Amino acid sequence: MATRKIRSVLFVDDDPDVCEVVQATLCLIAGLQVYTAGSGEQAIDLAYELRPDLVLMDVVMPGLDGPSTLERMRERAPISEIPVIFLSAKMHPATAAHFLELGAIGVIGKPFDPLKLCDEVLSLWKHAGATRGVKRTHAAHSQVQAKVSSLTASFLQRTRDDVVRLRSIVESAGHGNQSLLKEVHRVAHSIRGAGTMFGFPEVSAAAEKIERLAGEVMAGGMVSGTTGEPALLQRLMDRSAQLARELEAAGRTTHRRAGMFQSLRICR
Repeated sequence: MATRKIRSVLFVDDDPDVCEVVQATLCLIAGLQVYTAGSGEQAIDLAYELRPDLVLMDVVMPGLDGPSTLERMRERAPISEIPVIFLSAKMHPATAAHFLELGAIGVIGKPFDPLKLCDEVLSLWKHAGATRGVKRTHAAHSQVQAKVSSLTASFLQRTRDDVVRLRSIVESAGHGNQSLLKEVHRVAHSIRGAGTMFGFPEVSAAAEKIERLAGEVMAGGMVSGTTGEPALLQRLMDRSAQLARELEAAGRTTHRRAGMFQSLRICR
């Protein structure tokens, strides 16, 4: 990759909250033009249209995942040379090495610190042979922190609604209803990813249990009426209830933090 400055980034993730945080971080701190895509298919279309300097992409996405998206990009001459960095929750050396073999210039672990993401991206860009001077300001960091705080509140409220919907889906789903189980898996995956980023590991862990169980059920290929179906559905209900409890605990913690922050502001 020729040495050049980075001006634009295409960020790819199926979670809109994560997209907003990354967009705010790279735009406010690094002054980059940041585009977002919600799927691998959309990322390929936008890469053709926008020709970004860099693609920053989640590994796990429904439909076309990150590695598959990169493979398709490498097969298309107009976008084959665009550098790609992956975001991955599984940072095993062998996995990271595999992504590099596919052609990525680096891998960033999830969850990530929004205020440090810029440095990680630019460091990988620099090591790949490009340069970019970034002037960071306290105001930019404050703006990112304010954006994250606002999105955290939105995440908690939306996730409360998602938990109610999850329990309703599980109640009405037969064990072999693949379409409903896919929705359970998708919602839980989204909560897990955003939960880690917003600093709620317990919420993320509870959502991961639901995601894993729904995935196991779908992978088993069982049909409605299979022996053990009531027990598995009950496990999904129990894990949904656990997620609801962790979510309420996260809400109380956030409320206390906000109160303490307000008190500090008054004291000043």
